[in-house]
Amino acid sequence: MDRAILEREALKLPQHERALLADAEGGSLDDEVVREAESACAHEADDRYQAFLRGELQTLEGPAMFQQLREQHGK
Repeated sequence: MDRAILEREALKLPQHERALLADAEGGSLDDEVVREAESACAHEADDRYQAFLRGELQTLEGPAMFQQLREQHGK
């Protein structure tokens, strides 16, 4: 089945069923793939933190960030 079709159909599921599906799919991944993804995420988080410490990133408090997202997405 086409990836786009799978994604579209999965997004039609109730949230708790999508969570179960994501958990099942995550468990089916090769341990090496999971380690690589976790390593990449950790590296990205560290890069962003270092940029924050250097004053290179704009930051927002949580409520302001959510308000900005709602405004951007018209909700």
